[in-house]
Amino acid sequence: MIVMKFGGSSVKNAEAVDRVSGIIQARVAQCPVVVVSATGDTTDELVEILDLLEAGHPGAADIAARIAQSHSELVSEVVTDAQEQEKAREKISAEIARLNDMISAMERLGDVSMRSRDAVLSVGERMSAPILAGSLASRGIDAIYVDPSDVMATDDAYGAAVPDMGLTEQQSLAVIVPLGEQGKVPVIGGYVGRSAKGAITTLGRGGSDLTASVIAKSIAAEALEFWKDVDGILSADPRIVPEAKPLAAITFREAQELTFLGSGVLHPASIQPAVEAGIPVRVRNSYRPESPGTEIRKFKPSGMIIDANGGEAGKAVASITCKRRQVLVNLYSTRMIGASGFLRRVFEVFDRLKISVDHIATSEVNITVTLKDTDKLAQLQAELTETAKVDVVRDVGVVSVVGELLSATSGVAAHIFSALKDFNILFITHGGASTNVSMVVRDRDVEAAIRSLHQQLFH
Repeated sequence: MIVMKFGGSSVKNAEAVDRVSGIIQARVAQCPVVVVSATGDTTDELVEILDLLEAGHPGAADIAARIAQSHSELVSEVVTDAQEQEKAREKISAEIARLNDMISAMERLGDVSMRSRDAVLSVGERMSAPILAGSLASRGIDAIYVDPSDVMATDDAYGAAVPDMGLTEQQSLAVIVPLGEQGKVPVIGGYVGRSAKGAITTLGRGGSDLTASVIAKSIAAEALEFWKDVDGILSADPRIVPEAKPLAAITFREAQELTFLGSGVLHPASIQPAVEAGIPVRVRNSYRPESPGTEIRKFKPSGMIIDANGGEAGKAVASITCKRRQVLVNLYSTRMIGASGFLRRVFEVFDRLKISVDHIATSEVNITVTLKDTDKLAQLQAELTETAKVDVVRDVGVVSVVGELLSATSGVAAHIFSALKDFNILFITHGGASTNVSMVVRDRDVEAAIRSLHQQLFH
């Protein structure tokens, strides 16, 4: 069996659903298990409903009606078999009725609990999966909708529930595997689970991808495919570097670094269960299914040449990414050199204000950090002034070169800094075993710096 995960942009309209149905149909012999996100902007619309309810503003029911209409139209367009269309409409009607009941209840109570939020946000996936199953069935494929709450067991941390791996495996083996053995194609909504108390939960950021990864591990799938709207993971953001190249393969650690440092193709936590289980993971493009995409491996292949001379830098560098609109904070100790406690006092302030630090460099009398711009910056500066002289530089960006072999590759640093010779670098970080070299430049220079790096490292 293989697990195929399709994101919201891959099922955003009738044309997209038809395309996805064709991709799945071509893999029926591989016994696919399909995991799907909510269609298009549905989750954003559900969030808008919750925002209106929390603010006590009218209009939530109007948005629910709009969601109902768009899904009804999608059923008409992609589910052509009359019997399957009736089944899909029953599922959609039940979810919309449940949504409207929840809206009415929250309006009366004047309260939106975390449990209620999850119940509302689950509606999108519980409608997209029956529609995709109906589309497949209309093509003659024996597809069947599986309620995600019957498979994905979680704790009760609403909004960011953690899968119960043991129970999810039991339920996957009891529900999904027998369907595959019968030649059926299970279609499951991602992102949604059920707590031990029977309440609907959601898995938070990357939740639909996490559903697919957990199911893949639970059923010992032969492969896990993530179908997005890009040709896998690229050497840079194609909006900045139009000639950016799809990567044939990267490691899980490189994928982690890319996500932390600005790339948003996959959240690494969402693929970790499959990667740790040794299941091949590949990112594919649902709009260009002929593209091979990017394989995510646990380790670099052995025997790789690590010499940046002669065009081998691209083997050390996986990709270039960035974070925009960052802040650089320089702290200079006002105490005597050698006085203890400087680091502790500084980071107690960050901890108390719940401000996350991205990059850090330290010496005996100086600490430099980067962080996301925040409305707590003035308070942070005020509190840090009690311990240190503080210099804050706004409107900067962090450009990062990512590759697991950077530290082991001779000459690659020369290529990086040669590419940036015309830019003012304000800050650099690279640990001894680091998978990235990150440089802070003025935000206005970020895109030009990335283009120069890409030209140097990938041509």
